[in-house]
Amino acid sequence: MDVGIDDDLKLSMVETTDAYELLDRLIEQEQESGTRDRVTRFPYWAEIWPASLALSRWLALAEQPPARALELGCGLGLVGVTLASLGWMVEATDFVEDALVFTAHNAERNGVGSRHTVSYLDWSHPVGMPNPVLVGSDVAYEKSLHPYLQRTVRGLLAPGGRFILSDPGRPAARPFLEAMARAGYDHRQDQIEVQWNALDHAVDIHIFTSLR
Repeated sequence: MDVGIDDDLKLSMVETTDAYELLDRLIEQEQESGTRDRVTRFPYWAEIWPASLALSRWLALAEQPPARALELGCGLGLVGVTLASLGWMVEATDFVEDALVFTAHNAERNGVGSRHTVSYLDWSHPVGMPNPVLVGSDVAYEKSLHPYLQRTVRGLLAPGGRFILSDPGRPAARPFLEAMARAGYDHRQDQIEVQWNALDHAVDIHIFTSLR
């Protein structure tokens, strides 16, 4: 599908045709193999969400000088592919290997594979080099993951770096936002409106800056 980021940037993204069908197929594979590695919850990564379009558009409109960014919970990779299309060097991460496959394909499909890589990242054991910019779209939707997400940001955000998070106003995300503010990050909030699947969405953009 074609996704219009702004007037000058349109991306061609591949997504699954039916996330529910995908879930059934993955569960069947798990039952046959006797493992629980692939599916721990509904595969939210398998479709493009308004929050990812909103963050992509906000980043494009911000016209920030290209730098190095780490994407958390990349899903299908829209945000990271957008940044790579704008000249950034991007490492897109997720804990679902299928998401990384789709993301890598979407980067190649849009001709930015040379500036875009994918990596497995488990928030309960975050490892990697600090980055000046972390980005994540709608990744604070589950309260049980908040301590791990905060630990990941603390471990992978460079001193003085920014964590840019889009949130569609989910009540479940509020405790995470409050915890980040208590942890001493400078917090600035913006909002952007996007239309997706014929519906209008107002999405909050939170910019947390490390003061270390």
